[in-house]
Amino acid sequence: MSGLLAIVSRDADYYLMLEHILKEAGYKTILIDVPGEAVPTVEERDAAAIIVDCQPGSQILSDIAFSLRERGLASEVTLIALVAEKTAFLDILKANVDESFIRPLRPERLLSYLHNTIGNSSGNTPSRPLSVFDDMKLDAEGRRVLVRGAPINLSPIEFRLLSALMGDAGRVLSRVELIGIAWPQGAFVEPRTVDVHIGRLRRALKRALGRDVIRTVPKVGYAMDIA
Repeated sequence: MSGLLAIVSRDADYYLMLEHILKEAGYKTILIDVPGEAVPTVEERDAAAIIVDCQPGSQILSDIAFSLRERGLASEVTLIALVAEKTAFLDILKANVDESFIRPLRPERLLSYLHNTIGNSSGNTPSRPLSVFDDMKLDAEGRRVLVRGAPINLSPIEFRLLSALMGDAGRVLSRVELIGIAWPQGAFVEPRTVDVHIGRLRRALKRALGRDVIRTVPKVGYAMDIA
């Protein structure tokens, strides 16, 4: 992935402000004012992230998230929501975005997240951090999971759950810890929701690896089974 960022907004003034902030930080941007063109453009231009200007009542975010999953790009393209006042936060959660920021936001928060997520904006390409477990490799910067070289298609939340479990293999992570890692800050998530996503992740990994590698500790949480 390149350092190109796609900004989906129908507000030209807001785009120009974001473009200036991001350009000063070394990122290249492209404006997409027709939401239906967002994912095809990102795929064609090999963009690293989509930043969506979310307005109340709009279906743009959910449509883009669905299109990313449909094309198998959900784990490769970072999806960021800039949430306007009065936007239903439940819609943001349903879209499984990688990160959301409530507007108005401090530019340094967005820039810090981009730097940590898609890498160095200066054009340098540091080596990618890889987590390895059994026959599985997790490329955090490239947002890919490979089993014996074949990619596994995971949702953003499932990817973050796996990253947390692999990063501390063998240790039991509580549901509260996993919620803090995999969901947007401040989101209300029931423990049962964690169980549902872990179940999906477990099935995807079992299909690829041929065995169950996630251990459930009743009333406590989950761990990567290193036995």
